[in-house]
Order: sequence, then structure tokens, then C-alpha cells
Amino acid sequence: MWRRADDDLWVATVAGEYAGLIARLPDGFRAHDRYTRPIGVAATLAEAMRLHTQPRPGTACARRARRTHRPRPSGATTGPTFAGPSHQREKTS
Repeated sequence: MWRRADDDLWVATVAGEYAGLIARLPDGFRAHDRYTRPIGVAATLAEAMRLHTQPRPGTACARRARRTHRPRPSGATTGPTFAGPSHQREKTS
């Protein structure tokens, strides 16, 4: 859903989440994705809105598909281990 936020700014939301913006500039309507990365510049507002619906190469889905599985090195843990403060541990000597 597109909403006009100012005279030269439109903001998109999908399911209540920020989805991007379009800003009117002297060179046209500049579209940005949900991470506010530039998508492109269009001559009209309608064209800029269409830029949001077009699939783009190099998006997160494309990068995810190229990843290969890399096994963890042996002995790797899933997170930091913590034994508590030293004054609370039992002394063994």
C-alpha cells in the first residue's frame, strides 16, 4: 500500500511493515527498497511504483540459492559457554 508522506515522498507498506519509498527529485522519481537501497529512477510515479514489483537480480533470494553448505570445524560450539563467576565455582584443589 502506498501512502503519500509529504509533497515529494511516498512510502510503501506490506502487511504493516515498511516496504520502501519513492522520492520526487529533479531527475525523476527515485525508488528505494525496504532497506532504502536505490532501485532506480523513473519518469513517472506509476513507473516508479512498478519498479517495486519487478524482480531484481542479486536479491536475497538469489543470493540464498547460491550459498553452499560449509560444515563447521570440529570442536565448534553453537555459542559462548559460560561457567559463571569464578567466586561461585567450586574449588577442586
